[in-house]
Amino acid sequence: MDIQALLALLAATAVLALVPGPVVAALVGRALFGGVKSTLGFLMGVFIGDLIWLLAAISGLGYVAATYSTAFLVIKYIGALYLIYLGVQAIRHAMAHNQEIKIPKASRRGAGFVSGLLVTLGNPKLVAFYVGFLPTFIDLQALDFVNALWAAFLVPATFALMNFGWALSAAKAKTIFKSALPLRILNYLSGGLLLGAGAVMIAEE
Repeated sequence: MDIQALLALLAATAVLALVPGPVVAALVGRALFGGVKSTLGFLMGVFIGDLIWLLAAISGLGYVAATYSTAFLVIKYIGALYLIYLGVQAIRHAMAHNQEIKIPKASRRGAGFVSGLLVTLGNPKLVAFYVGFLPTFIDLQALDFVNALWAAFLVPATFALMNFGWALSAAKAKTIFKSALPLRILNYLSGGLLLGAGAVMIAEE
């Protein structure tokens, strides 16, 4: 993989990461809801999910998994329903006039990782990227072992870096607003983003 192909790969990945989708909406919602720390498990789950999709695309299994697998649909709906659950929780806290909104402890670690993994594996936008869009920049199945390792590191790492930027920006917005009313608005926004991300995941094919 020459330098031009590498730069094209990274550019395509960065562009997709900048375009809001279910992962970004869920990430921003979690950051507004519980701060940047509450997104760390979610981000790791997204990283592993990106790695799985990339390895599937390199091996030629991505199209089969996305097109014919019942497991893909199950993962998609479980991830979507979990996002909707978190959205409802955020809105409930906002309606109760709670100023300090936190992700439940059980959701900070393992559940955050699982939700990030499920949202990524069940995200049709990412399926289209790995199975359809990315191969137009580089012949993934023609990569040798060393270049496959580079791709397996750089693509998920680029996504992770951009996603962490989204989380930091959202968490920073929450720290700026200290009074009750702006915090309630942010919590409603958080819930709306999580609900919207879940709804988009269910609606997309």
